[in-house]
Amino acid sequence: MKTKYISFRISNIEKKAITMAAKETGLSTSEFSRRAALNMKVTLRFTPEEMEVYKNLHIYHRNFKVIGNLVKSDYFKKNDIILLELEEVIKLIKTHLKKFEQ
Repeated sequence: MKTKYISFRISNIEKKAITMAAKETGLSTSEFSRRAALNMKVTLRFTPEEMEVYKNLHIYHRNFKVIGNLVKSDYFKKNDIILLELEEVIKLIKTHLKKFEQ
């Protein structure tokens, strides 16, 4: 339960910056400031466009995995160059997906 109160002075620009950053994370300015002061993780909310990109990355990741599995199968004559390139693309997409999840 929060019962103590702390106040401090900031400039107009600092107040606007804190307010905007808090709004982007979906937190109140108090909660945002508290987390920042205590070095706690502050996660930004995704814009609708960012969520669409995230969903598309998941679809691409799945599709490239399917293609990679198909190339590895006996159905195709193994082509190491294509396989290596596909694995690299899969790794890159997975790396970007992990950034969203943090």
